[in-house]
Amino acid sequence: MERPSTTGSWPVHRPSPGPEKSSQIFIREHPHRAIAIVSDSHSLIFRYSTTVSGNSTPLSVHGHRPRNGDGFESKCMVEFSRNTRHVLQHYRPLTPQPIYGTLGLISVDGDVFLCVVTQATRAATIRPGETVERIASVEFYCLNTSDYDFVYSLDNLDPELSDSSSVYGQNLARRDLAIEQHPCQELRKLLSNGTFYYSTDFDLTSRLQNR
Repeated sequence: MERPSTTGSWPVHRPSPGPEKSSQIFIREHPHRAIAIVSDSHSLIFRYSTTVSGNSTPLSVHGHRPRNGDGFESKCMVEFSRNTRHVLQHYRPLTPQPIYGTLGLISVDGDVFLCVVTQATRAATIRPGETVERIASVEFYCLNTSDYDFVYSLDNLDPELSDSSSVYGQNLARRDLAIEQHPCQELRKLLSNGTFYYSTDFDLTSRLQNR
């Protein structure tokens, strides 16, 4: 076993959150595009929809991009359900890697994106059962179009994406990998710069004395 250099600092191992704090992300293309965050027992399903101005009835519109003046307003339908064969029947993994939470939804130029935490490290343990994680990287998945499913930035391209054994690799073998600017690239850089923290155990904004 190689010993660390005595002139440097000892390496600090910062583990990822445990499996109990992770989920998988799945996608369904038909009959309407939907993205599901799936735990061992439940699924949180996001589906894009629109409503016509003045009409409160939601309409599921596959691949529609509302623009100013077209009379449509972007909406997102969210369903929380127990995992059953029927619920996840037409879904497939969107990525083979786990995710560690979601930061919510954002609309960019008429497209709606779901932001998820794809890498995180343990930053601190306040007391037993109360841990804090540091966000290491995030990803944005579009709810209403597949145009960005294979768009990666040059500084965020994972070599494993070209692995033919992965779910993505199987798809990429049939198409070219697009290296271009993702609409959420700048926001992705900001949220992945190592200065954002979260906890799934407690409210980070509450003081220890108040808990």
